[in-house]
Amino acid sequence: MNQELPFGLWLKKRRKALDLTQSALAKRVGCSTATIEKIESEERRPSLQITELLARALEIPSEQRAAFLRAARHLDAPKGLTTISPIVTPPPKTNVPLPSTPLVGREAELDGIRHLLANADCRLITLIGPGGIGKTRLAIEFALRQRELFPDGVFFAPLASINAPELIVPALADAFAFSFSGPVEPKEQLFEHLARAQKNSALLVLDNLEHLLAPSSATTDLIVELLRRCAHLKILCTSRERLNLYGEWLFDLHGLPLPPPDDADNLEAHSATALFLQAARRIHADFVLSDADKPALLEICRLLGGVPLALELAAAWVGMLSCRDIAREIQINIDFLAVTMRNLPERHRSLRASFDHSWRLLSDDERAALIGLSVFHGGWERAAAEEIVGAPLPLLASLVSKSLVHCAQSGRYDLHQMIQQYSLAPLQESPARAVQLRDAHSAYYLNFAAAREGALKSAGQQAAVQEIVGELDNVRAAWAWALERENFDALNAAVRAFGYFFETSGLLYEGIEHFEPLARALQTKHDTSTRQRVLGQALSQQALLCFRTGHFERAHALFERALETLRPLQDQAMLADALVYLGTIAHLIGDVERSEKLIAEGLACAQATHQEWFVAFAIYNQGYLADLRGDYARARAKKLEGISIWRKLGDPYALALSLNYLALTLAPLNCFDEARAALQEGLDLAQRTRNRWGVGTAYRHLGLVEMRDGNLAQAGIFFQHALETFGDYVVGWDIAQTKIYLGELNARAGNLANAEKLLLESLRLAQEIHSAPLLLDALLELAILKTRVERWLTVIAAHPAATRETRTRAAQLRDELAKGHARRKKERAWTLEEVLEEALHAGTDMT
Repeated sequence: MNQELPFGLWLKKRRKALDLTQSALAKRVGCSTATIEKIESEERRPSLQITELLARALEIPSEQRAAFLRAARHLDAPKGLTTISPIVTPPPKTNVPLPSTPLVGREAELDGIRHLLANADCRLITLIGPGGIGKTRLAIEFALRQRELFPDGVFFAPLASINAPELIVPALADAFAFSFSGPVEPKEQLFEHLARAQKNSALLVLDNLEHLLAPSSATTDLIVELLRRCAHLKILCTSRERLNLYGEWLFDLHGLPLPPPDDADNLEAHSATALFLQAARRIHADFVLSDADKPALLEICRLLGGVPLALELAAAWVGMLSCRDIAREIQINIDFLAVTMRNLPERHRSLRASFDHSWRLLSDDERAALIGLSVFHGGWERAAAEEIVGAPLPLLASLVSKSLVHCAQSGRYDLHQMIQQYSLAPLQESPARAVQLRDAHSAYYLNFAAAREGALKSAGQQAAVQEIVGELDNVRAAWAWALERENFDALNAAVRAFGYFFETSGLLYEGIEHFEPLARALQTKHDTSTRQRVLGQALSQQALLCFRTGHFERAHALFERALETLRPLQDQAMLADALVYLGTIAHLIGDVERSEKLIAEGLACAQATHQEWFVAFAIYNQGYLADLRGDYARARAKKLEGISIWRKLGDPYALALSLNYLALTLAPLNCFDEARAALQEGLDLAQRTRNRWGVGTAYRHLGLVEMRDGNLAQAGIFFQHALETFGDYVVGWDIAQTKIYLGELNARAGNLANAEKLLLESLRLAQEIHSAPLLLDALLELAILKTRVERWLTVIAAHPAATRETRTRAAQLRDELAKGHARRKKERAWTLEEVLEEALHAGTDMT
């Protein structure tokens, strides 16, 4: 228009141009007639929500809606209306109902459907998804937004209340506002009318088709004929299952996007939480989401998978329950999600009603399969469904087509949590069937884990880890069920695989806790060889994980119990790992003599049972023992022999660590370039396999090599990288050792105060983990820092737990110190405990 009009007058002209009464407009908007009267008479301005609904009801083009909203809200009035004429050309014919609330999200889906229908070859689209996913609401929104693209009209045929295919034609006639007359068959009358009336293009929405698809093909035959005879018609269907027609294009609808767990401050920007909040505020206008409620709202959305119906049903409780209580109720009771609103279809008044509707449409085989599939945790592969449940591919495909089972692009299947909860109910009513299914599930996934034991120590390690991670929820459930049923035979086959998985995946603390219930259950029940074997293996694997976390004392005690349990069985295959690992801990806590015996015995067991991985580990640790004795040539040969075996096996975890610890041999030999090359290879392997312990160890030993080669600045950078990498993941030994090196570095650089601080920290850590060799190394560096305290050096030089290098350095320094002063009365012999107390006691005179 060329002249400015008050908003109320403009609104009145627009309403009349659309041939709407005030009452009709009020009905479209969902407000009272009095509200429309007051807006047109300029007595009041519409709220933001009313303005948005007015824009839809008055058919304001999408590109002009922003100007309309500003004018209506008096933010730009009356100039904002000068570009929008109240006079409109007759809109395309339509009977699509106007929604009472704005659509939340789904812009990507709307664009996707539009893109499909723009293809000339696409004339039939089925929006497919489970009940409550929002198929009808999305189809209505799409139809309303695309009217300009269909000059012959956009039509909506609701079919939910129709119970027979022969009633579809009358429903279509209602949608097209067509009346039958005369003796000609109604279908022929309708088709002839459509062929004459549609010259350009039209869109027909067929809503809720699933219950009309079986047992006959009458419904799909009708759709095929409709498309054949009406060349300008396109059809958008909504259904819980596909039509299975040639030329059908599928659009799979999923839940609304969920916010990431760390984005609790921006919930309105994510569709799932935004819909919940919108629904909550419709019911309780004063509802305010508190900071304390935000994590619970995220949990609600996660539990409900972003399903719009479920979110709206949950939001209906905000006046009576907190978000935390709503989440708790959802987890335990599917019937909690129900409302009594009269203007909702019966199938949308509760989640159970929605599922009941789908359940009634299933065959007996489909129901039995869905019940069986509820035993899975976190999805499943096709082979598992067939073996555990007896559900072959055609049956899975049928459930997928009915939107009850989801199939990802990877080929993996899963159930929505609410569907799983619904399907578990009939299973719980049949205890014998439930036990049978859970036994089969447990056996399948324990065998699945056990079958990957060898791969977890080979070149296939990372693939095996990823395969187990993909089934981790099922594997955990399988283990828990076998433990509950005391099925120790099944657990026996899987213990080692579980231990190796937890070690190589970095889930060390979870692994320690994982074995605890099994070890506890068998403390008084290891009365058979199988149970004794399971207990020994469980203790051994738990000990290994404690060792990897730096808890040497507990690891040592657990390995001792494992060895005591396994020895009577005389099973060399079971003994090998307990012997070699216990030997490793023995030399780390200073018992080198016992370490040599244990590792030699473990090597013999591994060789006798052809366990090449443990052969390599034992030989490599013999090289480590040679390091402690100062025999670096032998150490290098042994370590390289172990590395050679690991290279053949291809285990990246073991290979990375063995290359890292080779540096402890090469540095004293001044083979710095060789050490750097080995460490770089170890670092690359550890980074590629996301092995934090390996990465941290590589950085620490790179620092050691650079420090020994005189590159102090670069050494400091590597040591700091090591500490940052270890973080909270590694405690005890590795941190203490790194700080000893860093203390030595600071002392050499002249930063004596920081050197003392680091060495005292390492001394306390070494004391906590009962590692005598580390205690003595830290004490030696402190003695050097404190002007070579003679009594400390004497204790270090004589202590059997000290490495040969440490004892030699201590003795040399003690002798040099003795030469520097006159002969004096011989002191009494000090103990290590007395020296430690003196070193750690602040303010003690160190001279």
